[in-house]
Amino acid sequence: MQDLIPADHRRVKAREAFFEHGQIPTGLIDDAIVHSWQRCSAASKNVSEQVHFDTVSRTGLLELMDSNRILLEAAGKPLEQLGQTVNGAGYSVLLTDDKGVALAARRSGRCANTLINGAFRQGVNLSEASIGTSAMSCAVSERRPVLVSGVEHYLHANRVFNCAASPIVDPMGRVLGAIDITRGNPLEPGSALSLVQQCSARVERQLMGMLSPWLMVSLGWEMHGHGASDDLLVALGPDGQVLGLSPRVRELTGLASTDGALCFQDLFDLRFDELVDGLRSRKQPIAARMHSGLAFSLRTVDTGTRKSSRRVVSNSPAQRLSESTNFGDPAITRQVTVATRAMDKGLPVLLLGETGTGKEVMATSLHKESTLASGNFVAINCAAIPESLIEGELFGHADGAYTGARRGGAPGKIEQADGGTLFLDEIGDMPLALQSRLLRVLETREVTRLGSVTPKQVRFQLICATHRNLSEAARSGEFREDLLYRIKGISVRLPRLTERSDLRNFIIDRCWSLTQGSRELSEDCLDGLIRYDWPGNVRELVHALTHADAIAEPGEVLELWHLPEEITAPATVAAGSRRTTGSVGTLKTVERAVIDEALALEGGNVSRAAKRLGIGRATLYRKFKTASIGGD
Repeated sequence: MQDLIPADHRRVKAREAFFEHGQIPTGLIDDAIVHSWQRCSAASKNVSEQVHFDTVSRTGLLELMDSNRILLEAAGKPLEQLGQTVNGAGYSVLLTDDKGVALAARRSGRCANTLINGAFRQGVNLSEASIGTSAMSCAVSERRPVLVSGVEHYLHANRVFNCAASPIVDPMGRVLGAIDITRGNPLEPGSALSLVQQCSARVERQLMGMLSPWLMVSLGWEMHGHGASDDLLVALGPDGQVLGLSPRVRELTGLASTDGALCFQDLFDLRFDELVDGLRSRKQPIAARMHSGLAFSLRTVDTGTRKSSRRVVSNSPAQRLSESTNFGDPAITRQVTVATRAMDKGLPVLLLGETGTGKEVMATSLHKESTLASGNFVAINCAAIPESLIEGELFGHADGAYTGARRGGAPGKIEQADGGTLFLDEIGDMPLALQSRLLRVLETREVTRLGSVTPKQVRFQLICATHRNLSEAARSGEFREDLLYRIKGISVRLPRLTERSDLRNFIIDRCWSLTQGSRELSEDCLDGLIRYDWPGNVRELVHALTHADAIAEPGEVLELWHLPEEITAPATVAAGSRRTTGSVGTLKTVERAVIDEALALEGGNVSRAAKRLGIGRATLYRKFKTASIGGD
């Protein structure tokens, strides 16, 4: 009978029952919304309270983007395509993390609602604790798509929102966040939910592919024809280990998450080698039955990384890099192509560069492009761990090795990297005594835990990074020369940001990536970024762009004054001018050169030149007089 009542009436009756009579409105609205109302009520939220769309701090935003970089990478294209699809219908598009903080937003050009535009900004806290009931928080809590319209929002102020959201579940079964579409007008319930479901499914498919599985199989209902399903996927390693399952497969198996080791035979009554032999002989599909009794046909899915035999035969390094990675500089790309080829041959890679030039990003990229991409990427910063602890971190310890040692012992980073990549950041700061132990591991490919005498065979590829000159350190006795030869299979030197050959386009691309295409840079702002000296390199650039995006109004073009003060200060411009001209000179000489350059760039317009320099017009005229510079 409830279905005969119009949806708007059901929502009003549900709200009346819950808020006025203290009753559970069973059957009137989605249970997910009722559960959210109950949580908000238990947290003593007032339905009449004002909504404040608070953003995280600048540092918090940087950490947020870094911790969710895999999700952002997987969601980039699907989010862009969803935005293009729904923009004309007045929908704004949002990606949140599992805590409800906005990672990316695409506001509709047809949306004039200030509340919606204020909410759909990167870094805004849209958690249930902050804004009450929302489709995103319900979808994450219930692990399913949810539609929340108008009065179904807990807070009165949010009645202008009409939202549909779908959770994003990673291959290990963890909810990473949600995709949401929102507009002021009432939703088309079926199409809205279908759109967010399709988008989240595409993101989940991207996440499966990013595992770089040795083999991906899809489950289908038919033995003949093309009955495979794109959302019933199992990602497998070379020995049959389950790397990940799509959400639909988890529903079939009853596995909410993959906490422990799982192999192919744990799911099916077919041995993994039988599956491989069947696929190798092109007998597709392969019939297999789950231990629950469900029967499926298994087909291979081309992920771009699947191989036809246990021996991994990958595309050429140049081909792999051109398909997936852009380092913003042809010289770097050429070096990395060589480095990837060297890793394929078993040579270690040494990354050289100043702090902030992107050494860890480069190491991660090399791992993803390598033949051991399906293994773990294990990183350790040798400069960040006290000398007394780093040995245990690297080599692990046996049971009872020392007071406070974990019962049963624990593997070190080297063991954890078995079958994958070990990244030793700032290796130049590794203690000498530890360098000797590391050298032995590299020579014997065996690791022995602290307190143990039993070595264990390990197989990993090594990437090291440092900002130091290791050759000089070796000559001064601070670094073992024989270890240097071991880790220096191939060297990749990452240039300072200002030394990049295409700095202009690199900055524009970074801005687009960080803002998900929602921001543009004014010419003044771009020029200021190009002229700055960037002592913190790429890391500082990311901070500057994030700072500008956070303080600019929604939809506003990023201007010079949105950047941090240290970038817009006149002294900064002078530094940039010194870099451009290549001469240091006296302070007066530098100041004169900077003013000349600003006037030239602004066609002799004193007002615009003063604005470019970040000083007043009157101040610029005083400097004319002091430097005896005549103006037109």
